[in-house]
Amino acid sequence: MTAHVLGAWPTATGSAARHAPALLDWAWRQDADCPRVCLLTGGRRTGKSHLMAWLLAGSDSDARTIVHATVPAKGQTTATMAWELGRQLGYGPLPPDELVDRVRADPRHVRLLVPDLHQAGRGPADLPAADPRTVYDELLAPLLALTHVRAAIEAGHLPLPNLDDALVLDFGPQPDSPGLHGVPQHRNHATTPPDIPAGRTPAAATASAAGPDTGRTVDWRNVSHDEREEALDRALAAGTAAQLLRDPGFLVHGSAAAITATLADPRIAAPEKLRTVWNRAAPQLSSDGPADAERGALLHLAALGTDRRLSEFLRPLAQANTWTARWNHPGRRTSAMAVLPAAGTPDGRVAAADPIGRIHLLDATGGAVVGRLSIDPKIRPVQLAPAGPACLMALEAGGTLHAVPVDGSAMAPAGADFLALHHNATGLARKGDRVTAVSADGDRVVVGDAHGRIHQWSLTDPHTGPRTSHLHRNAVTALACLLLRESGVTLVITGSLDGTVRLWDSASGEAMPAPVERRNCLPTALALADTAAGPVLAVAWADRRLHLWQVFEGRMTAVPLLTEADALALTTNGLLHLGGQHGSTALQLDLDRLWS
Repeated sequence: MTAHVLGAWPTATGSAARHAPALLDWAWRQDADCPRVCLLTGGRRTGKSHLMAWLLAGSDSDARTIVHATVPAKGQTTATMAWELGRQLGYGPLPPDELVDRVRADPRHVRLLVPDLHQAGRGPADLPAADPRTVYDELLAPLLALTHVRAAIEAGHLPLPNLDDALVLDFGPQPDSPGLHGVPQHRNHATTPPDIPAGRTPAAATASAAGPDTGRTVDWRNVSHDEREEALDRALAAGTAAQLLRDPGFLVHGSAAAITATLADPRIAAPEKLRTVWNRAAPQLSSDGPADAERGALLHLAALGTDRRLSEFLRPLAQANTWTARWNHPGRRTSAMAVLPAAGTPDGRVAAADPIGRIHLLDATGGAVVGRLSIDPKIRPVQLAPAGPACLMALEAGGTLHAVPVDGSAMAPAGADFLALHHNATGLARKGDRVTAVSADGDRVVVGDAHGRIHQWSLTDPHTGPRTSHLHRNAVTALACLLLRESGVTLVITGSLDGTVRLWDSASGEAMPAPVERRNCLPTALALADTAAGPVLAVAWADRRLHLWQVFEGRMTAVPLLTEADALALTTNGLLHLGGQHGSTALQLDLDRLWS
């Protein structure tokens, strides 16, 4: 069987070819007697990394050999490894304990590849984080204790406990090479590299960028990737790490893994609020995805509302990005949001509900609280939708709809009360009819239910009943609708437990045959607005990703989020409001450059 499968895979060369059949046989087997761990041991330049890359290159050829996550461990700590594993497994960046809990509940047979475990570790040399065995003890061992997890680990000569039953592929000692004599198998990343004399650091590691508490300047944009990666490691060896941590330019461009490991040491002096700001931003900064401008925008967002000096220093760099945080309130927990039109205010006002049911009115531009709606204190909205200019539809977690007047002295439109009573009654009578999502624009209100259906209502003619369409096999989790005034067509976007986002329009009465998106993740919130760039859709996913779609052009761009978003609201000027259990924020989207 192995020989047959080998024919469909890339050709393994050199010393890797000797172990390729055994590794593939291990990857292919499904029986209970197969070891769940395969260790690749031996010296440098013996073919271990080549064989790991070979396995990854062919793994998608069969469902039984699929690798779900591959994270090179070199220079990583437990935290940064967990963040990247979480991203690749579809959960988003998670701390180690939460990652293990999510994998425990994952129905898949999870397969991991971990190259270079023997080169893991970062930060001050006398701390556990600098020891590669810490990553194994704190993260990999708990994962491997789960019976549905299998892993191939490149271990070098690193001894690993409790793996007596592992399949070991020994590549032997390092080949004789004059250029390699005297080079250790593992070099701790906090020590001075062999080619840098002790006590010396490159100029890039000791110079400071112009900014708070800084003197000399260096333009980190012009520093090579390798120097960015190693600057803090070298500065630790030279005793100048605190100086680098006061350099905002280095925080944007430097190694996220090195900064994370260094700030975890309380002995290292750092600006007063930097650790708080960095802990918010680091899970996304540790990804290879963000470009320099987006890294600046993420760090600026994390600093807003916490460190004024750092956020102001980073603002010019953040404004060079295609999105920029306008305001951020980390402590303002938010369960639902909706944009309310306001005369003379292009961005309108934002209604934001907190977890105890209070609905505050926010100034969209600055995020300040400018009012509060009167609402029954027993109501706990998890979604809000503007039903006309003076009413909000408020949905509770249990599926109950309420029509809430925006002006406390006014009454909700009769049509809003009628449709709320209709769905509350049918939801009580049949569990599958329970309301799970609501959205509205103008006089159109769209309700989603637990059966995956949507029901479109007209507030001006509610007694004709809703127009119903079946879009999903699972419950609708999020809704957004947009009334195109010129054509009278209503666009409806739905997100579901099945991981799909679908588009429906009232002209045809049919959904698009293929989903707008399909992911192994839950869409948590949607927002849709008619902007200068045409209809724009925002989709928040449970793995802390935000997808922004130019609907008619079919173009999408992704934005990493610092926290999960449970609520979205988008204005016609491209101001996107996000809310969740960790706070609320507003991002200004550059609609001219966002999809360039």
